[in-house]
Amino acid sequence: MTSEETHDFHPKEWTAAGRCYLYGEKHSVEIDYLFHSDTIDNLDKYRSPGPSTVKTFKVGSATGYLETTKVRVAKGNVNQNRAWLALPCAIPGEATRDHAMLEIEVKEPPPARTLDDSLTKAFVSALTVATSYLGDDVFKCSASPSATASGSASPSASDG
Repeated sequence: MTSEETHDFHPKEWTAAGRCYLYGEKHSVEIDYLFHSDTIDNLDKYRSPGPSTVKTFKVGSATGYLETTKVRVAKGNVNQNRAWLALPCAIPGEATRDHAMLEIEVKEPPPARTLDDSLTKAFVSALTVATSYLGDDVFKCSASPSATASGSASPSASDG
């Protein structure tokens, strides 16, 4: 990482969402987090791959998904690569984690580059670090991977 930039990323104050950017020599990514609750969302839709999923991988006990999705920009729709996972996690101030989850997303600015091994490793690495930091250090999610388990993340082909 060569530099970083933070916007609206105040986990001690904000309990719903946040965003930061990491800039490296070869890859730059945006990291977002967002809490979902079963009182406003059907959480099942966040726990499985979508039609745009191209790879799955493990981050601790959680499954991460690597996708190429369409996003709208000024010139029309373009592809964007993103990796994401969902952790069971209590919303700060709530007593139970069974009815809420923390979604962590790593994405690159469009247009998407080809998802080669180098870019896949960059996404897996960034999502692993973000999950360890947000899930363990900041929000203390009990299902979060420990720093030692996070090194075992490895890409694998998805069936869907």
